[in-house]
Amino acid sequence: MVGVRQQLAHEFNLGTQKQPKPIVRAEDEFELLKTLWSSPSLTFDHERMRVQLALIAQLAGITGNRPGALLGLLYKHLKVTLLRDPDGSAWPKVLLEFTFKSTKSYRGPKESNTFPIPELCSESCLPLCPQTVLLSLVFADKAFASPSLTGPERLFQLRIPSYLNQLELPIRESIGEIPIFRTIEHTAHGNVVSRDSGATSQWLRDQFKRWGEITGFELPLKPYGFRRGNGEALDSSAYISDAQRNVILQHASSRVFESNYLSRYITQDTQAAYRGLAPQTALVRAASGMTRTMDARQPRHLDAKQMAEVDRHPEVHLLRRTRDSLAKRIREIHRTITRAKGTKLHETYQGVLKEHGKKRKAISKTLLKHVKARYRKQQALADIERQLCGSSLVPEDSPEATDEPVRSSLSEERQAALITLFCPASPDPAEERERRSAAIDAVTILCGRQEPGVRKACRPKRPKPSPTDSQANSGPENQCQLFPLACAPTQCIFCLGNVALALDLRLKEFRDCYSLSKHFAHTHLGRLPDGVPIACPHPECDAKLRHKQELQKHALVVHKTRT
Repeated sequence: MVGVRQQLAHEFNLGTQKQPKPIVRAEDEFELLKTLWSSPSLTFDHERMRVQLALIAQLAGITGNRPGALLGLLYKHLKVTLLRDPDGSAWPKVLLEFTFKSTKSYRGPKESNTFPIPELCSESCLPLCPQTVLLSLVFADKAFASPSLTGPERLFQLRIPSYLNQLELPIRESIGEIPIFRTIEHTAHGNVVSRDSGATSQWLRDQFKRWGEITGFELPLKPYGFRRGNGEALDSSAYISDAQRNVILQHASSRVFESNYLSRYITQDTQAAYRGLAPQTALVRAASGMTRTMDARQPRHLDAKQMAEVDRHPEVHLLRRTRDSLAKRIREIHRTITRAKGTKLHETYQGVLKEHGKKRKAISKTLLKHVKARYRKQQALADIERQLCGSSLVPEDSPEATDEPVRSSLSEERQAALITLFCPASPDPAEERERRSAAIDAVTILCGRQEPGVRKACRPKRPKPSPTDSQANSGPENQCQLFPLACAPTQCIFCLGNVALALDLRLKEFRDCYSLSKHFAHTHLGRLPDGVPIACPHPECDAKLRHKQELQKHALVVHKTRT
């Protein structure tokens, strides 16, 4: 029997040819980082995830390590040192050294590689600077052993003694076993960075896929794309031998690289070689890069009409009918599906339910590929006709035409990070240090911001003018006005007391009492431990409650919120 993928590929005339393996180069990484910092569509539960993703992409491109090795980095694997500038400058250089221990163990364990990453004195693009992003995470975690080293302005005041050539900045031993890249925990008081749980490979794959789609790449973005880009750069470098490349990539021989990493799209100007001309390296590099196909307007999801087409597919329709029939039989016998757990009928129902979801997902994925391919053909024709008819080269719905309104929708912390990261470099060393210090400070502050996902049903119908965060910190009188004991009936006292949230989210009013009670139960009460006294989360209340029901009663009587 022909599989679902092959059947749909034939139906949509997509063919079964494999896609080329994506290779991410430095210019592709710049476009990705620009999207990461500026796109309002790329949201996270906690802004630290954005900063972590930026550093993972930088290290993946610079070191070429596999995803598991990157995510396995602990603070004890990091060394930060100030080195004397060989060019004679009074400003020392920040040297980062990463030792990758979690390497691939196929055919036995491998020796660990240590990668030194020196600071570039004339870094024109701070989003590509790993020192800026890593130091932001280090300062956010208070990882330096010196209690006086609390920020970048203190760091850039340091000098190397005349009798030394380096000054090491030790990391606290107590956090040596803590992963640099960690996950998020959902608690009653909001989303917080886990203390010791590292980020997973599945999280990284999902984030990279979403990141590439929002950027507008045609090929899917995967962690291994950076490794292939690093291998290509090492192979074409005149300063790195094949033996050194194999050590960096941890390959037993050059045959592994030639078979699995070299692109089948030829990345050299063979015409120039044949005709004895100067090679157009930049043009051929642009022709073979992922940025060539970038179009942020391309569809990322199926619309309602297309999803209805998926549901009408014969296999999906048959599985849905079988699922509904089994559910009806279970309700006739056991009244609810939950009560049927442990029975043969329930196991059959769960199997059909799972198969229906898998089939629907596979068909949706194939249809989305067809929709994207059709969009690129039709959009190219539309762009040609618009130009030949004398219309504007930039359409009204393009990202370039709506750049300012989009940026104004970002949070204050993200806007500050965006401005400082993309600030032009200065030839004056003192001004350059101030520029880097401001960028590290802005990204460090961004690491502490929460961005909780709000369901569409809970969003207000009409946006209201929100106060600025400075009003919440202007004094106790203003705080009493912003957070009175008697709240609005549809305000959440947990959100009001969460200082890590933006002020507009803390003061948010839900659409109705039902939306508030649902949010209160699922987001906050459900994550509180049973039988433990609870402190009222309202910022102006210090009451102690014995259990969840007493907290709900207290919220209604004292704070007037109908949870």
